[in-house]
Amino acid sequence: MGNRNEPISIYSRSRISDICEYAFRHQRTGEQLTHEALGKMIGRSARWVSDVINGRTIPMREDAEDFVRACGNHRAIRMLKHLYGDAPPPTDPRLMVNLTTALYNLIKQCQDVIAEAERVIEWERRRRPWQSLSTADEQLLKHLGKQIEDLFQAGDDVHIIMDEKYGIDPAIHQHNWLAEARALEIVVSDPRELMRRERQEALLTGETSL
Repeated sequence: MGNRNEPISIYSRSRISDICEYAFRHQRTGEQLTHEALGKMIGRSARWVSDVINGRTIPMREDAEDFVRACGNHRAIRMLKHLYGDAPPPTDPRLMVNLTTALYNLIKQCQDVIAEAERVIEWERRRRPWQSLSTADEQLLKHLGKQIEDLFQAGDDVHIIMDEKYGIDPAIHQHNWLAEARALEIVVSDPRELMRRERQEALLTGETSL
């Protein structure tokens, strides 16, 4: 079994400069930044920017993230996140014709996830807690997980194409979601609060914690 903590990526770390070059050549900032202007935005020299683009310097992750974000290219941001195992890779742009196509795909993926989720709900309803997982059980759960990954990909595709076609920055979606989630107390904003709640839950269920 492979290392579960090892990032899953189709890109090698040596491709970071290629990702940065792509971001620089296809900026979405409203104006074409020069080496000097980009360097100033991220606290680097024009020479460093040039060296990254031409593969003479391989930036650290934080520097690469600053680089591609300054360029405003969300496909490059996705590629960089995927390289470190934090997101799926961007979809081939030839498959993303327009927003309508992307939305139809998102609808289909939602329907697929709902169908698989209903199968798993029925499976868990019939399953006895002491029963070990069979190979078929594992396949059922893995298929649901794969369908969820498809849904994430489809959702990200919609975010990207809304940005490319209509200039809606995907970052605003996360900002809006986070503001609502905090207002509704869906998320825990303080790690200590999370620990307190887990201790409280353990006391209620009769469990003990070290």
